[in-house]
Amino acid sequence: MQCAPGRESRKALAGVAGWKLRAGVVLGKVMTETGSRIVADVGGTNGRFGLAHFVDGQEQPVIDSVKVFSCNEFAGLGEMLGAYRDELNGSAPKIAKLAIAGPTTATKGRMTNLGWDISADDIRNYHGLDQVLLLNDFGALARSCPYLKEGQDFVTLKDGEADPAAPISVMGPGTGFGVAMLVPDQDRYITCSTEGGFMAFAPASRLEHDLTEYLRAELGYVCVEHFLCGEGIARIYRFLVDYGGGGDRNLTPADITRRAAEGHAPACERAVQLFLSIVGGTAGDIALAHGAKGGVYLGGGILPKIADMIPESDLLKRFVSKGAQSSYVDTIPVKLITAKYAALVGAAVA
Repeated sequence: MQCAPGRESRKALAGVAGWKLRAGVVLGKVMTETGSRIVADVGGTNGRFGLAHFVDGQEQPVIDSVKVFSCNEFAGLGEMLGAYRDELNGSAPKIAKLAIAGPTTATKGRMTNLGWDISADDIRNYHGLDQVLLLNDFGALARSCPYLKEGQDFVTLKDGEADPAAPISVMGPGTGFGVAMLVPDQDRYITCSTEGGFMAFAPASRLEHDLTEYLRAELGYVCVEHFLCGEGIARIYRFLVDYGGGGDRNLTPADITRRAAEGHAPACERAVQLFLSIVGGTAGDIALAHGAKGGVYLGGGILPKIADMIPESDLLKRFVSKGAQSSYVDTIPVKLITAKYAALVGAAVA
């Protein structure tokens, strides 16, 4: 078992790389474009839009013209798409594949944290497009995994023996906590999006029990996403301030993670470490539920930003601490997705 990154992984964690966007050139070869579409990855905080081009029969798309919008500046997804199409100065493709943070069908979706109800048909008709496809954001992230390259797009946190015939779990915290699964089917994968972030949180220590009861008094039902998201870090921090005394309760999640990284802020450091422990325990639970012997990919907007704190955390210890089935999860490799726009690739190939 390797429960901590090796030297090369530690170097990669210290300076995580973004997805390398390629504008018409892949591996030094000039490609002829054979199709393009608008792709998007819209979470509870930001909407990332880009153009995906399929060239020379290549399965992996080229992504360029990336633009990031703040969701709180728009009334809905259709309006955000309109703003992106305006950026393209009339040269927008007539196909859009839009990954959103919430449950979806191909034509209907709801963004849970924004309260947006979305109709692909309404967006298609309003913008005069030929096709609009909706998909779950972590489903799109999962779909990108076969294209990710180690060192460039992900780093290995824990080595293991991936079974190519077994499912792969993809999950991670951002504005919410996303969960998806890739199921191998002969020479391809079937993508299964889930709402696993809303499963009940299971405390694994007295401290986590007290944390759960602390939040239950406010929210009633306490789910994984209540802790494993940006606001979740703030909830954990406020609990620790009240639990141990001392500290400014009004810090933002960004303040907390920044002060934790800088050191000399014990409550912030403890909050981030407890957050990472819960990530590890939850990832191990989901791996058991999915039978994810094919591997686990951790993604989302938060973990790459605090990646240098992972090696000293209990994330991997908690991942494998599963009682009678500890040996089962011990064989599963764990990878951290560092690619900034991986979900755009997943949306393009969906």
